[in-house]
Amino acid sequence: MKKILLLTTIAASFLLSGCYKEYVDPYPPDNTYEFVDEFVDNRNDWNFADNVNDAYGVVSNGTFSFNYLDPNGVASYVAKNIQFNPDRNFVIQTRIGSDNNMGLLFGYDAASGAYGYSFTISVDGYLALYDEGGNGGSNDISTIVSPRTASYVNGNGNWNEVKIEQSGNNWIGYVNGYKAFTVPARYIVKGSVGFVVVGNTRGEADYIQANYY
Repeated sequence: MKKILLLTTIAASFLLSGCYKEYVDPYPPDNTYEFVDEFVDNRNDWNFADNVNDAYGVVSNGTFSFNYLDPNGVASYVAKNIQFNPDRNFVIQTRIGSDNNMGLLFGYDAASGAYGYSFTISVDGYLALYDEGGNGGSNDISTIVSPRTASYVNGNGNWNEVKIEQSGNNWIGYVNGYKAFTVPARYIVKGSVGFVVVGNTRGEADYIQANYY
């Protein structure tokens, strides 16, 4: 059983291999921030190949395919440190689908050992919210919102629009425009966004977007 880590950074970017990229100031001149990637190309370096653990990511034809094919694996993570301010109100959203279980990941930080939080959708139409561990508490994965289904959640691997909003002291989760849960906000180590898939999953994302205010 193992977690697979992969973190890439847009401003002061590092892969786990330690590759350095030129610093780019991520902060716009006004007091808001927006990051959007529609996967028209690999400009944000999502592509990776981890042959040892049978995990791969490829941007192609307007989507990001994220596969973790080890049937005994726990989870594989890929994230971008876009340096949004997690202390402010924010919205992070994506459109995802998979043949097993895939989620929107936020707050991941390889340097501190924080795996962040995941808002997942399973192939059979169950949503859930997890603390992936190392975020100031236990290193184990724990459940914040237990798996549940609803009429507005698409099953069979079809696209689902997933959104997490921080409003004041709360996190509000939406699926396909419907409010799915409201929970107290947790501590976020770093302003990063990305994806998580569990073992034996072929997943795909249509876009990812983050805004804070």
